[in-house]
Amino acid sequence: MRATVKKILKQYGWQLELLLFLVLSLLWVLPWATSGKLYTGDDLGFHLNRIQGLAQQLKLGGHWWQIPAVSTTAFSQWGYPINLFYPAVTLLPAAWLQALVPGLGGYYLYLILLTLATLVIAAAVAHRLLGNRALGILAAVLYTFAQYRFLDFFVRGALAEGVVFAFLPIVFYGVYCLAYGDDRQWYWLAVGMALVALTHVVSLLLCAVGVVLMASLWFLRREGLARREIHLGYAAGLAIFLAATFLAPLAEQLKTMGKLGVQQYTLITSATEPGELLRNSLDNALSSAQINFGIIFILLTVLALVVWRKLLPLDRYCLIIAWVFIFLATKLFPWQLFQNLLGAIQFPWRFLALACFPLALVGARAISVACRMVTVPRQFLVVGIATVAVVGLSLSLNNQLYQQTTSTNTKIVTAATYPAVASGDITTDYVSQKGQVSMAAVRTHSIPVMNTQTNGQQLADLQQQGRQTVANGFIYQITSEVPQTIKLPQIFYPGYRVTVNGRAQRPSLDANGVVHVKVPTGRSTIGYRYQRTVVQRLAAQLSFWSWLFLLATPLWRRYGSGLQMRFRAYWQAHRVANK
Repeated sequence: MRATVKKILKQYGWQLELLLFLVLSLLWVLPWATSGKLYTGDDLGFHLNRIQGLAQQLKLGGHWWQIPAVSTTAFSQWGYPINLFYPAVTLLPAAWLQALVPGLGGYYLYLILLTLATLVIAAAVAHRLLGNRALGILAAVLYTFAQYRFLDFFVRGALAEGVVFAFLPIVFYGVYCLAYGDDRQWYWLAVGMALVALTHVVSLLLCAVGVVLMASLWFLRREGLARREIHLGYAAGLAIFLAATFLAPLAEQLKTMGKLGVQQYTLITSATEPGELLRNSLDNALSSAQINFGIIFILLTVLALVVWRKLLPLDRYCLIIAWVFIFLATKLFPWQLFQNLLGAIQFPWRFLALACFPLALVGARAISVACRMVTVPRQFLVVGIATVAVVGLSLSLNNQLYQQTTSTNTKIVTAATYPAVASGDITTDYVSQKGQVSMAAVRTHSIPVMNTQTNGQQLADLQQQGRQTVANGFIYQITSEVPQTIKLPQIFYPGYRVTVNGRAQRPSLDANGVVHVKVPTGRSTIGYRYQRTVVQRLAAQLSFWSWLFLLATPLWRRYGSGLQMRFRAYWQAHRVANK
């Protein structure tokens, strides 16, 4: 019997693992998917607008593989260039799914795919670090079903931060290779950081801090420091190249737009009290005002301390660095000294995301040691019991959240309300501070309203006949009784172009960044479209060739010698045949 099980596992191991992860992914979303509802929490409405904007741009004629810079059909439909400031690469699959299954159904499928990807990546990395496939699966389950990840997706609605969870194990493995393992695999850090950069900018800053701290892993071996530092430089450079398609246009926009309307927070104020963090974790609190990392990781920490002497040095390091990140989430750390340097992270408790994977690793190892997982049947039993316990707790919390929110809360999305919620967000974080005062008028999409005089009267000699939404912009139809300069209900960003009756015109801007154009007497057609800048085009090319080189290199190393031999044999046979 044991021989048969081992044979099946050896022959169909990865297929069975993938099937298990697919079932777990379905279970993770099941409570909400079966209800046909969704709790938007703090930020999910914003992210649904991002997805809807991408999906609609594809329908308007955009390329399926290209990120449109602006959103003309969401965020109150005024042409918000959200994707220049907030990376959207990892949202493209959600947009494709919306084309196939519109509304909540497409979003549920996206969550399932994200969870499946997180489980697969975490298991692969954990398998390499722990040296055991069963432990890899256990660590992946502990990580993917972590309380903080649950809060990100279902309580806070912080979709982008939740997506980043899929890539944090790659970042951790990249640091491990550079500081402790085979530093010739430095490219894993570049890949992980680039994927984070293409998903969430704040998480990129968190990961940068995390990389600096986790570089202390070098002290476990203290070998080849100079060589590893050089490879760290390679990783940083490659990460920038891979993510240049977003980072370069972002830098271009920030240089032009100046200070934006993103809300600022005082770090020492937004950090959590340590006692409160522990209490909320013990309670598995389900509120964005009660951020925590859950009772499971507390229990695993206690278990790791109990078996401390039997843990490997890497396991002990994982426990220590995880609690360093938890420490950074609290007011115990002097955040007032780092306000200017790290103020962009807004909430120090975001460091809890970095603590989850090392806690899952040491937790899996501690369970293995405590339960003596030395035989295959024992591994099956322990991993099965632990998985049922963790998934069962997650389902219970999901049901508890559902009961709390669906009876009284107004932040519930249904199939009927999804279109309105996914298009009407009024966020103006990436509008310059000077342009905020004009947003109420901009959202009317009305040229007469935009040109209202100081006495409150609209211009009698100016009429708007229509407004058409097109790919990356709008077309206005107006009639003017006199030649004049008028305001468009648009805030200017580098890349937007104006045409009047088919002729390009350089717009002027007022102090608020509102676009002014000159129109002749009579009927005019005004085009206001976004065109990719030179910086965008060059950065996209740089990223494309960097990714192509990165993916082609291992393929060439694996198959290149064989192809060369076949080519030489063919060439020699060809020469012989022609003699």
